[in-house]
Amino acid sequence: MRRLFLTATVLILSGLACQLPDLGNIKGTIGEIQKTVVTGITEIPKTVEAGATELSASPAASAEGTIRGHLSYPSEFLPGQTVVAFDVATMTAAAQVTTVDGQVEYELTVPAGDYYVVAYLPDGSLSAGYSQAVPCGLLDSCTDHSLIPVHVGGGAVVDNIDPQDWYADPGTFPPLP
Repeated sequence: MRRLFLTATVLILSGLACQLPDLGNIKGTIGEIQKTVVTGITEIPKTVEAGATELSASPAASAEGTIRGHLSYPSEFLPGQTVVAFDVATMTAAAQVTTVDGQVEYELTVPAGDYYVVAYLPDGSLSAGYSQAVPCGLLDSCTDHSLIPVHVGGGAVVDNIDPQDWYADPGTFPPLP
């Protein structure tokens, strides 16, 4: 939708510039307006997943983005965890971070692309995924434990990617690399 709006705006402004007689710097002014519109649209937050928000950094975005989220553990104690982003196409680990006991948030820097996010206990004995059960509410009726692909654009920050599905059967999520 943003691209359609951006394309329509640029086409309208470009068409106006072509129809104007040579009035000095009017065409240059329209070019500046086009740049402002593009910059403004690039910085508008948008929803990319249920509960996830992606923010673009700038029009000349980098080739990397950031995934952030919250951690949990089905206990009163929150152990340190290793959070891994797996490339959806190759299932190889693209990035990982290890948290400390009690740390409730994580952040991963990844190349632009699509990822599955899984958290592990330090010894790899248990894992939790950012799966369909998470936006479902992790209720007993949430039986779909398939991982949700997270799209990360260059320069984007994708928030609320919470690998909190500790209830999937063993072997559902990839092993700790």
